[in-house]
Amino acid sequence: MGNPIMDNFDSGQANDATLNLSKSIAGPQEAENQSGDPVRAQSAEQSGLSSGSLFIEKYQILDRIGSGGMGVVYRCSQVFIGKDMAIKTLNQSSMTDEAVQRFQTEAKAAGSLSHPNLVSVHDFGVTPEGTPYMVMDYVPGKTLQDVLSEHGQLDLETVLDIFIQCADGLAHAHEKGVLHRDIKPSNIVLIQEKNIGPGSIRILDFGIAKINANSAQTQELTRTGMVIGSPLYMSPEQSIGKRMDWRTDIYSLGCVLYECLCGMPPFQGDTVIETLMMHQTETPRSLREASLGREFPKRLEDLVCAMMEKNFEERVNSMTIVHHELVEIKDQLKNPGKIQKFQKLEKLAAAPAAIKSEAGSRWLSMPVLIAFGAIAAGLLTYFMWMLLSPAPQPVKKLAQVDASFATPGEEVASYDQRVKRGIAESKMRGIDSVSVDNVEFSQSQYDLLAKEKWIRELFIVDCQRLTGFGLDGILANPIETLSLHESDVNDGVLSAIARSKTLRKLDISKCRKTTEEGLVTIARMKNLHSLNMQGVPVTDRVIEELIASNDKFFYLNLSLNTAINDDSMRLVSSHNKEFGLDVSYTSVTDAGVKYMGKSCVYLGLVGNPKITDASLEHIVKNCPKMRVLQLPGMSITPKGIMRLTQLKELVQVDLGAVRLAEVERRRIRAAFSAKKVKLSGI
Repeated sequence: MGNPIMDNFDSGQANDATLNLSKSIAGPQEAENQSGDPVRAQSAEQSGLSSGSLFIEKYQILDRIGSGGMGVVYRCSQVFIGKDMAIKTLNQSSMTDEAVQRFQTEAKAAGSLSHPNLVSVHDFGVTPEGTPYMVMDYVPGKTLQDVLSEHGQLDLETVLDIFIQCADGLAHAHEKGVLHRDIKPSNIVLIQEKNIGPGSIRILDFGIAKINANSAQTQELTRTGMVIGSPLYMSPEQSIGKRMDWRTDIYSLGCVLYECLCGMPPFQGDTVIETLMMHQTETPRSLREASLGREFPKRLEDLVCAMMEKNFEERVNSMTIVHHELVEIKDQLKNPGKIQKFQKLEKLAAAPAAIKSEAGSRWLSMPVLIAFGAIAAGLLTYFMWMLLSPAPQPVKKLAQVDASFATPGEEVASYDQRVKRGIAESKMRGIDSVSVDNVEFSQSQYDLLAKEKWIRELFIVDCQRLTGFGLDGILANPIETLSLHESDVNDGVLSAIARSKTLRKLDISKCRKTTEEGLVTIARMKNLHSLNMQGVPVTDRVIEELIASNDKFFYLNLSLNTAINDDSMRLVSSHNKEFGLDVSYTSVTDAGVKYMGKSCVYLGLVGNPKITDASLEHIVKNCPKMRVLQLPGMSITPKGIMRLTQLKELVQVDLGAVRLAEVERRRIRAAFSAKKVKLSGI
């Protein structure tokens, strides 16, 4: 098969990184023989699909891009839409029960996920001849392993750009109950090696993934005691076949992050067994020592150490926290002045010096800051939130926390203890925000929150069994901000929210059980200032009710919803006060953007390829107060981008991975720098 990825990456001739997936369907011997046996290769070609043939009446085979002893990967074109995709098949001769089960696990795991940083499976089945197949994204690019082999250590900015996206994608997988369990550099693909923008990283190969037992599609490939994964990046619990959860992926990602910063993995013995034992017993060298003297931010050193804790109960508690920390580190490197703001917040409580002792406070309380950041476009919401929101208000601090709140691990903590711990952490830090995640609510948890009259911001993330009756008691208090991101929200819950007299900011992102009637109830709330409905089935009727009932809102998130179109933009545009709008990953085109006028100060348009320079021209002429623009994934040119420099109040533009000649890139950067506009993505 030759080199999986062609070396000439920058010329745009890099081969398809999807072919790396063929290794996941090849046994050890077969993988070694992929390019060394011409007789075998000829046999595979004769028994496989030929170029130009039509597969299951929908996919035209273009070429074979990878093969192994157990299967083949082809590049194909979806005949109805002309989109390049990849087809992965199993050979008839290799269909053992274990191979078929692994194949099905990968299809079910990846098929349940939809995220710009994960390879998605779009179709799965068995041909009339009995051959299992799956159809997935076609991913051109280099693996991170190839990049490390060429360059060794990577620069800090590149590493942060890569791992922010990796953590975001894995956080989405974990929220869906899917564990990857084989995070390593060869399973991370860079669609472009330089100027890494949103959506330019893909995580491959969910072949040994595990779908959480809470899922209706529970599949477990391995028996208890069976060791799976890649030894250089295995967590201590994984290397001895113990039960794993999402923190296993956090450890593995920490090992890969360490390797990118230092040029070598944290542990590498002479044998596999020695390497596995090092994961169990040895402490990795510091980043400075392993990298031969490079300096790194202390906050990054702390994060890597916390991700690689031997005891999973002392490890960083969620991939969402990892994502947020990396975003904060990157932001602080670019804007040193923001560090003082963060440190001031931390000083409200006497933060311990060692990261290990912070496990019960700093790491577990970070979701407070990110619950309004939705996965696909979370940074957009976060920026707007910080731009327009006051800082958390201090409350009376606890001198000491009951040890029963802080010490139990996630494995044994009761739902009551999780809620108590969230409350205690907030009191320790002196803030009026409380975060609770992954709780199945009963009246006991509602009562615990209801009696804390000082809470002003409440973040209930990925929680189940919410009821309107239970929320009534909590919302009787003067709650101003409520997030129910990806929680079990029904119309009864929405009715309880609508009864609140004090609520100003509401996040119901990815709460997909809501109906039009329930959303209309929310839209009629007259005092809402900010409403995040990302990934929620919002209709034009809901928007009409919101505009008619509420003249106070300043931020509306309608992203991740293909039902949002140009008519939706027309309805929103009738709001006559300044507002921010996020319509990323929707059906909005240039015709919809033309409805935006002088009231629009923030506009998120990520992932809308039908938007062109015409929209930028309209924004320049008709949106003079525009302050923030999010534009990755649009069909825009350098000429259109340069027109944005005429916006006098513009402070930030995110362009994402725009293909530009170096001379154009420098010219654009210089022009925006002269205007003191923060430019990201190029």
